[in-house]
Amino acid sequence: MLSEEDKANEISVRYWFTCIDVDGDNKLNNMEMRSFYAVQLDRMQCLGHEIVPFEDMLCQMIDMIKPAHQDYLIVSDFLQLECAQVSGALFDALFNLNKYMQFEQRDPFMERQKREDEFDSDWDRFACIDYTRLAMEEEAREEEAMEIDWVTVEEDDDDDDMGDEFSSLGLGGASEAPF
Repeated sequence: MLSEEDKANEISVRYWFTCIDVDGDNKLNNMEMRSFYAVQLDRMQCLGHEIVPFEDMLCQMIDMIKPAHQDYLIVSDFLQLECAQVSGALFDALFNLNKYMQFEQRDPFMERQKREDEFDSDWDRFACIDYTRLAMEEEAREEEAMEIDWVTVEEDDDDDDMGDEFSSLGLGGASEAPF
């Protein structure tokens, strides 16, 4: 889960790099990346998203990552300080279409706000947001349970009132025949 939510983390970078490096040469070449991106292209088409050609995606990623070699990427390219926050975008492009689409349609003002927030990593941000979501869901369940308890108490009170009405009519609590 950590590797999915915080792709800027060194352990995550090494994990995703290894997933793509199918020939094990410690270099990501166009063919390796293209094979993973082909699956995303099919998903884009099926979901009705605008198709982003592999060449366009790769050019954008190369511009952001600024690798030491133009023909391939190595782990240290992803671990550069200046590209640590954007290197995960390539992994999202190859493995997580939803996050890649969010990246493609990102709001520059939100990105700036994200860079200036209190969180040290994407994982910290994810954990805080998810914790808040879970706490709100739990609070909603507790409020719903309290509402059910109140309805039950009110119905019980109404039943007691009916017995009092019959007593005031002189019928008592018994239901015996008078003869």
